[in-house]
Amino acid sequence: MKQPTSKTAIICPWENSQKFWMADGEYTGIVVGQEATGGSYVITNGVIAPGGFVPDHYHKWEDQTFHVIEGTLEAKIGDQFVEISAGDTVFCPKGVSHYMKNTGSVPAKLISYILPGKWAEDFMAETSRQNKSGAFDPEKIEQQFGVVYL
Repeated sequence: MKQPTSKTAIICPWENSQKFWMADGEYTGIVVGQEATGGSYVITNGVIAPGGFVPDHYHKWEDQTFHVIEGTLEAKIGDQFVEISAGDTVFCPKGVSHYMKNTGSVPAKLISYILPGKWAEDFMAETSRQNKSGAFDPEKIEQQFGVVYL
């Protein structure tokens, strides 16, 4: 889906967003991209399969907020472990590590807000490319995009 300019309304059905393979059982799509917002933020939709997870990591340059649409997840935000489910929202300031695992029996669906969004799409594309190639390089991800995997 081509992203419109910031002066265009955006309607993006869930299944129409381009999906990036971020980790085993985790896919993220772009709903509102950096081009549409001038890089000020990016909105994504994600799916985490049962047993799938978002690896423990933190962002040097961005804040990230997750809103759970469906499913149940075990989450670690900093040193705090919580169970989150549909309707819950989690804020992860830059520099605070976060991890999520789908502990339920159905796919979990999330909306994520990344601020600023200047590097988010490139980070997702590069991570997906590395995962598909089988040559994940966390040092390159950190250097280029400020995302640190723990």
